[in-house]
Amino acid sequence: MISEQSVYQDLVVLFSKTIEDLVPEQVQLDSDLEGDLGVDSLARLEIVAAIEERWNIKIPEEVADALHTVRQTARYIDQATNTST
Repeated sequence: MISEQSVYQDLVVLFSKTIEDLVPEQVQLDSDLEGDLGVDSLARLEIVAAIEERWNIKIPEEVADALHTVRQTARYIDQATNTST
């Protein structure tokens, strides 16, 4: 079982590799992906693909569109990876 904090730490690394000019310290749990971190539609696609690869999950497009904060994204990953039995 992975924790939200562990997912958050991995997301910080993933975002810093995906979002140009992002300083990892800018990424907070309540950061808005678009407003605070500058995630545009192309970056969102790259982030979703990287998340799917990293955690071996599939994120439906309607779910990806509804993830607006780092916390929401971490919670989705946590739920998606902990429901496989």
